[in-house]
Amino acid sequence: MDRKKEYQKYLNSDEWRQQRDLALFRTDGFCQFCGELATQVHHVKYPKTLGHEHPDTLIPVCKKCHDLSHGVQKMNHLVDVQQMTEITPSGGHLKYLLSGARIYASVKSWERALQVPSSMSAWFESGLPRTAILKKDSSGGTLEMTYLNTAVYRWHAVADLLRSFDRNWHNHQYSSRPKSEQTELKKFHDNYESLISWGYDLQERALSSALVSAPRPTLPVSQDDLLRAIKDAVAPRLHQHDEKIREHDLIISELKDAIPTLRDEGEFITIKQAVNEQGLDPSLMPFHPKSSENLSALAGQILSERNVMQGEKVVSRLDGQSIIKPLNTYRRTDIYKVLAEILNQKQISLKF
Repeated sequence: MDRKKEYQKYLNSDEWRQQRDLALFRTDGFCQFCGELATQVHHVKYPKTLGHEHPDTLIPVCKKCHDLSHGVQKMNHLVDVQQMTEITPSGGHLKYLLSGARIYASVKSWERALQVPSSMSAWFESGLPRTAILKKDSSGGTLEMTYLNTAVYRWHAVADLLRSFDRNWHNHQYSSRPKSEQTELKKFHDNYESLISWGYDLQERALSSALVSAPRPTLPVSQDDLLRAIKDAVAPRLHQHDEKIREHDLIISELKDAIPTLRDEGEFITIKQAVNEQGLDPSLMPFHPKSSENLSALAGQILSERNVMQGEKVVSRLDGQSIIKPLNTYRRTDIYKVLAEILNQKQISLKF
């Protein structure tokens, strides 16, 4: 059986339906790109063995965004292209395209140049197209083009994606990752500021080249003065923007720390609600690759095995087709205790 037929057979299997439902459950059945109801699940990266997908590679999407993700849309093509090479502050090599004073490169080229950790590869490969789809540049221009049948992306989309990583880092979103991954992520974040500055410097040099070859303006404005004016206008605003976001995240973090003292420990809630209250990643698979169970599923398994007291069931939407599923509820304090045990577990075992 060829790969295509094998894949179609897999999409009709119970194994895929379970994977699909888990992915939809993580986003409450909404498209991770645009927020509309999700009707499909997009593979960011196909596994060597079907059925062994990592959660980060499965993205709930609506049909429109799924088509966009696979390039089923009208995209403009680059013309008058110069192929260039640049070395990044982290030692990576960027092969990029220069067209109309704008810099473009493929997802893989940006990923290699920035030396994105392997544990963040799926995040980067899915996040860059999504960012390009959802955002425009300051003049409303597109951040995604094609060149030789390959999608290429502007630096502005990459910068937005790096900022989202920086916000997640300062909000401790990666604190539950394995130690080896945290080491890689810290090294990547240590280069964050220099990578951001490098990218904008690279774009400014492209603008400078265009100005040199462009007709002289009516008013005598030197190239250096113009570049300084652009940098003086843009850089402070970017800095202020980042500072406001960090202040916002800090306030949210402080509120999260204060709220638990106001919560009723004896209240019956769902595991999903408890995971959200703890600020944990619902797609986390603590015992991966030995177990494909995520954090919520493991907690439910342990609570059930211990015959912990349950409250009334509640229903929740499972996918974009309005399918609902009854969920068990437990006392908040019991769920919190089990979640802490899972995250602190030293030995990889499913027998508790």
